[in-house]
Amino acid sequence: MVIVYRSNTGFTREYAEMLGKAEKIKVYSVSEAESKVPSGEDIFYLGPLMAGHISGIDQAVKKYAVKGVGGVGISPASPQVLETLSKANYVPNAPIFYLQGGWAPKKVGWLKRRMVGMATRSMREALQDKGSRRTPEENQQLDFLIHGGSWVSFDKLDAIRDWIRENK
Repeated sequence: MVIVYRSNTGFTREYAEMLGKAEKIKVYSVSEAESKVPSGEDIFYLGPLMAGHISGIDQAVKKYAVKGVGGVGISPASPQVLETLSKANYVPNAPIFYLQGGWAPKKVGWLKRRMVGMATRSMREALQDKGSRRTPEENQQLDFLIHGGSWVSFDKLDAIRDWIRENK
């Protein structure tokens, strides 16, 4: 098995490289995989989320034997996020995992910034309305939504690492 990933702002690439190094598995971007990973090869696919859909997963399922999938987004991990992700992304006989990545508004185009802005507006407004009553965690969340940041962390890979070890 190899890891194939697509990354827009670098958070998914970070997770793919950490996972590959930890589990001693080769890691390829989608463009590298075109020439280095044969069709039908067993892969673990990692991709960023775009409106709940894991970018590139449909193409990966058509070309490779996708054994597991990880979606990387800006929301904190929760059962609801994972349930929504599982419903929006059909991957036959493969588990889907979710990883909180980050938000890099300066690395994306205006359309994506606008879409994320619209999707997070009510949360930002609610946090801003709290003013001095915000907790330190809420201040951190508001700063993240406005300026961006990274939540990438090696310990968030535990469930995927356990699954890979069981399925190598």
